[in-house]
Amino acid sequence: MPESRRLNAIKAHAEAEKALLKEEISLYLDHCVGVAGHPSPMSDITDLLDRLAVQQGLIDIIEKEFP
Repeated sequence: MPESRRLNAIKAHAEAEKALLKEEISLYLDHCVGVAGHPSPMSDITDLLDRLAVQQGLIDIIEKEFP
């Protein structure tokens, strides 16, 4: 598989993960209720934002370093 196809696949995967994470964050923000398995919504949202930042970082690097 050529390098550009690999990078395109990685970027597409990161964009899909980013979309899922954004949806999950929206669910927390729109329907924030206490759930036994999630006693700290703020911490959960922070974790999701951290994961979102990683995916955005991958996208940014691919776009900047491998145009």
